[in-house]
Amino acid sequence: MNRHLTTFLMPPVSACRYACGTSCAAPVTVFWLFGVVSVVYGLLGGPTSTPGVSWATVALGLGMWGIAAVWTLLTMTGVEADRCHRLWSPMDHHVEARPDETDPLEEIKKVH
Repeated sequence: MNRHLTTFLMPPVSACRYACGTSCAAPVTVFWLFGVVSVVYGLLGGPTSTPGVSWATVALGLGMWGIAAVWTLLTMTGVEADRCHRLWSPMDHHVEARPDETDPLEEIKKVH
């Protein structure tokens, strides 16, 4: 429960802590910060400086916040699948190279 609450309130913290600091932490942080700034900016009047709340800007911010939370949740699910080696885990479906197979990068080295 604590992991899910952290994911929906602060997705970057959850991505770093529970998703093993994967490469999605930086983009999730950008999406989340965009969402937070948009919500605050929308509450202050938005880009049109309307008196009151700009609900379109607030909705945009909440949408970006939701995208960051779902992205983190999916990443956490993928990390858990890798750890547990479930049926659809990519770790179980990794193709190992044969010992007699040549390195494809050697062809590039031969050309240069």
